[in-house]
Amino acid sequence: METFFVEALDRFGKKHKKLLQVDSEEDIFPILEYSGLIPLKIKKVPYFFRLLNLKRFIYRIKKQEIIEFLENLHLIVKSGIPVINGIKDLAEDIDNPALKDMLVDMAFKIQAGYTLSRAFESYQQIFSPVVVSLIKIGEETGSLDKTLKDAAEHLKKIEDIKAKTKQALIYPAFAFFSVFGALLFWLVYVLPKIINAFKDFNIELPPTTIFIMYLSKYTQEYFLFILGLLVIGGIAVKLLRMKNKTFRYETDKILLKLPVFGIIVINFNYAFFAEYIRLMIVSGVPLYQALNIMESAIKNEVFKRAISNTRRKIEEGKFFSESLKEENLFSPLIIRMISIGEQSGHLDEQLKYISDYYYNKVDYIAQNIAKMIEPIVIGIVGGFMLIIMLGLVGPIYDLITQVSKL
Repeated sequence: METFFVEALDRFGKKHKKLLQVDSEEDIFPILEYSGLIPLKIKKVPYFFRLLNLKRFIYRIKKQEIIEFLENLHLIVKSGIPVINGIKDLAEDIDNPALKDMLVDMAFKIQAGYTLSRAFESYQQIFSPVVVSLIKIGEETGSLDKTLKDAAEHLKKIEDIKAKTKQALIYPAFAFFSVFGALLFWLVYVLPKIINAFKDFNIELPPTTIFIMYLSKYTQEYFLFILGLLVIGGIAVKLLRMKNKTFRYETDKILLKLPVFGIIVINFNYAFFAEYIRLMIVSGVPLYQALNIMESAIKNEVFKRAISNTRRKIEEGKFFSESLKEENLFSPLIIRMISIGEQSGHLDEQLKYISDYYYNKVDYIAQNIAKMIEPIVIGIVGGFMLIIMLGLVGPIYDLITQVSKL
């Protein structure tokens, strides 16, 4: 779709300025005509500015607002009210200007002859490909009210999983940065003062103490340089992840192997994967098509590639469970449950069991993360303190010996 900046006059002579996302410039005129607007200026928006505008919409519209909108639209469709009237009514009652603009734009498009799914497709990055696919299915099968309800419940479940995952990651991140901050404080502020005392007494220093001296000295001298390097490195990694798929794949693979963090991310993606595929299958989407939609929705590049490979193998005639097993990414439980689902004809039920199992697992990790990470934190702090003690105890003992001889 292309984005156009449109300046138009209404019947009262008032100027309106808006951004419209349409397939081609010709689609703008029926939208303006049905809205009672006369075009004054139409200009195509460059890709960069279009992307900025879309990001503005995405960041200003919360997922909870989207869920609420879908639930309300479900009730409107179920009650028999025309969709166009329902969306206009909802737009009038909404306080968020970004969401209001989006709904007004969707109403204009439906009024001009767009289907509901096509209007939703203009904002696919906000609603997600799964929601758009569900609405298409609802229109084709005449069960739009059901698919809208399914879409709202699906988004609610996924947001809940994301919230639990973030909750689980907060403590490890806090613990890591706290320990890292404490180590820097020791190296930059505490150790230099102790080491200066050793130098004043001309004590022969062991290798461990010399190592700590140099480490403390270089950390103190190059602290700002190290900090700048970390910031630049972080920005470089982020840019490379955005631009380079191979780099993103390798970093995602490392992420999955990290202690605690990796477990949380893997379990989240298992639950995410099972919930998406289940919903697509229940809605009547063929498995290979469901995997295609899933591929565009999932963020982790390792899982994305595994799903892409699985889809290709299914198209070649292999079983779903066999294709997943060959990827060496999915757990034996997932393979076994999907295999049972394929044989019994109840794949959706097995996927629901998998989704619930890993959702509960993420929830359990979130509740018990402190106990899980405690040994790692103690190990890091203990290792650092052991090096410090080995480096300081010997010189302190020599110092006490020299003082006692005086």
